[in-house]
Amino acid sequence: MHKHLCGSVLLLLVAPLPGYAAPLRQSTKVLANDAATAFSDRQVHAYASALLEIEKMKRAVQFRAAKLSIDQAALLKSRASAETMNILARHGLDVETFNQISAKVDKQGRLRHKVKQLMMEEQLSI
Repeated sequence: MHKHLCGSVLLLLVAPLPGYAAPLRQSTKVLANDAATAFSDRQVHAYASALLEIEKMKRAVQFRAAKLSIDQAALLKSRASAETMNILARHGLDVETFNQISAKVDKQGRLRHKVKQLMMEEQLSI
């Protein structure tokens, strides 16, 4: 299930993010073991929130696109890709960091569990 969750989002994130994403402040606690790709609690929280928002938008786009002509569906998907960039920026993430966290989530069960837990908590608080 998780590969569907992250893998499908990666397809929307192929364009580089412009330089307007806010830089992240690093906390001292990190959740990944590898120092070269260690992520702060703040980044993991931002990732979970962004992923939840992106997945919700993606489901809505797929539902609407199924009812549109090919050209209209392509335009809708293009707008969704742009909105994905906006979602990442709102959460203080860039495409590279988002994709790095996605790769770690795919490989590390503990991090995957943490992200799922954060997403569930956020869904329950809405």
